[in-house]
Amino acid sequence: MALTKEQLAIRKVGGSDVATILGLNPFKSAVELYHEKRGTLEPVDLSENLPVEAGNVLEDGIAELAALHMARAWNKPVKLRRCNLTLIHPKYEWLTVHIDRDVVGEERGVECKNVGWRAARNWGPSGTDEVPDYYLPQPMVYMLVKNYPVWTVAGYFGGAEMRLYDIQRDPDWDEIIITKTDEFWRCVQTGVLPELDLTGPRALEIVKRVYRGTTGEIVVCDADTEHWRYVMQSAEKLASDYQKSADLAKARLLAVMGEAAVLKFSDGASLERKLIKRKGFVVEPSEHIQARIKKGKDDA
Repeated sequence: MALTKEQLAIRKVGGSDVATILGLNPFKSAVELYHEKRGTLEPVDLSENLPVEAGNVLEDGIAELAALHMARAWNKPVKLRRCNLTLIHPKYEWLTVHIDRDVVGEERGVECKNVGWRAARNWGPSGTDEVPDYYLPQPMVYMLVKNYPVWTVAGYFGGAEMRLYDIQRDPDWDEIIITKTDEFWRCVQTGVLPELDLTGPRALEIVKRVYRGTTGEIVVCDADTEHWRYVMQSAEKLASDYQKSADLAKARLLAVMGEAAVLKFSDGASLERKLIKRKGFVVEPSEHIQARIKKGKDDA
């Protein structure tokens, strides 16, 4: 069933959604986003996520630093203006964005990013347009909605370095964003599930998150599904066999060590033994869906 106009009004496609729709977000799939927009899946709560918290707290400071660095580069005063409005594309009404800052007197916006030390390796030098793939769609959709030719991403790194990246508007990106977000939004409106990508590293996590319960229904599998059953069972057996081999090898090494603390190898590596103590704890009640192969009568 299609959602009501009131329900859809609060679930439009935002700037940070585009990377997910395009399959560039390593943390969320289009299917998960679809269910969030449909209201059948609660979004992951990021209110206590430290990077998100830090980014929200530091946004004003990053904007001030960005203005200072831009003023030095342009050799003239630069003023950034906060925008608290929800901006909607005049033609593609499903595209709605919330931008960080506008540059006063310029057709340019600024996106403020607090970049942690682990993520810093994915960013290029200041003065380039080398931002991570999963961030690039965000300024692209901002330029599309605002009809600006350029957008600056201000990245603050490790509390000590400010980098500015100028992203130029690209007609090819405009077309990709319009086409793909339109397709996705039609899925949300009509209740047609987008194609589920089962090739990525989060495939099992996504399926478990989307299909959280059981109806008791029985589904008869086809030949292709039978193939994946054998792939799963073969892989599980190989993993078990490799684990047994690893355990036997480790047992031999530990037997050589006896109660010694360190076993030194010729290449400089070592195997170390030490006593680890953990405090006891009580496991809280929980529930989950278990999925396992049950042998048929012939196998039994």
